[in-house]
Amino acid sequence: MKRFLPDVNTLLALLDPMHVHHEAAHRWYASQSPLRLILCSHVENGVIRVASQPKYPNCLGTSSRVRDALRKFAKKVNTASCGKDVSLLDDEILLQSGLLTPSRVSDLYLLALAAANDARFATFDTHISAKAVAGGSAALEIIPIF
Repeated sequence: MKRFLPDVNTLLALLDPMHVHHEAAHRWYASQSPLRLILCSHVENGVIRVASQPKYPNCLGTSSRVRDALRKFAKKVNTASCGKDVSLLDDEILLQSGLLTPSRVSDLYLLALAAANDARFATFDTHISAKAVAGGSAALEIIPIF
């Protein structure tokens, strides 16, 4: 069974029917069946933070309400947690520290985390430098928007 670690935007797209990439996320999800989503606290917290903000285009409610919706979704699709953690301070994980920029910290961390957990990092972002982390090229899954 294929294992995928979604980024915050991908998980939001799966949860939010008004998300700009909702249909693309569900097409991708269906095309990978059977699959297993793995989640980490970084992504879970990011979804709660973003989806509960009043400025989010389709605010899903309070942080508590978003947390409950995320828990129901995780149970419904039978997600698993990441078993291994990684650190971008580890030179065996972050192979090219020059590619670590403030806007890419989360992406590279999640890509490295997916690789360490024998999963693929599921994202819509086409600008991630997979070569920056160990196993990154094999672990990157770009979700097509069309």
